Amino acid sequence: MKKFMLFFVPVVILSLLISGCNQKVVQQTQPNTPPNTPPNTPPNTPPNTPPNTPQLNLPMSEPSQQNNNHYTIVQPTVKSSSPISATELNNIKNTKYPDIVAQVGDTKITGVQLTAEVAIKQNDYVNNLRKPQTESFYEKVALGQLIQSALINAEVKKRGITVSDDEAKASLEQTEKLVNSWPDSSPAKIAFMQTVKDAGFNDITEYINSPNTINAVKSTLAIGKLRNLITQSSADRHNSGNVWDNYINGLINQGSYKIFIPVDIKGYLQLEQQVVSGK
Repeated sequence: MKKFMLFFVPVVILSLLISGCNQKVVQQTQPNTPPNTPPNTPPNTPPNTPPNTPQLNLPMSEPSQQNNNHYTIVQPTVKSSSPISATELNNIKNTKYPDIVAQVGDTKITGVQLTAEVAIKQNDYVNNLRKPQTESFYEKVALGQLIQSALINAEVKKRGITVSDDEAKASLEQTEKLVNSWPDSSPAKIAFMQTVKDAGFNDITEYINSPNTINAVKSTLAIGKLRNLITQSSADRHNSGNVWDNYINGLINQGSYKIFIPVDIKGYLQLEQQVVSGK
């Protein structure tokens, strides 16, 4: 059986086709990384990705969502810069939170997912940014991203936005060509291929042909269509990052979700940007 959570790191390359939430934060967390550089790429690695592929901190990719009693369970997101091992993520245990910590429509967010997100956030701020924060900070931004992901996917569904298998396969084929164009000694290629193998695949061709991978990319590209729809309909469409951030903030502030633990996610995007920028 392929390890479910490990789809996130490879799929995030495809996710870079989408300008999304927290773009400002991620650009600031990778000051030595050239623009348009693939995820898992160390600083000073030459950019090899196609143009117009911004670096993102994505809460978006939700491969092969699992159903449980007619509820959709949101899958945890993995930030591309996180060096937390796949084994660690797959072995995450919830020892603090209730089984369900939040709900967006029929989508439930579990304590295990929040535990994983908190661990990823803590790792980012302690080991990557060298800016350790309080546990309440990690909980706020982690739960905020999980709820944000569910809200975005609910909007995609409500608007009837779809992506065909052919669209997803075409994007995956581009990813395969991109990865194959990197030298075998490239740290990015080594990291990518190791993640693919850790997920239980023999090679990238097997990975991109996996139904779970195709479903993940369909979800990611659908969010890209939503983003384009939102930004193109805005009078400020030339400032797409702000338009998208404002749209996300609107979803969060409307409060079309339930939280079952004492964590307030409102303003989490701004809080994280302030901490990263040192303001």
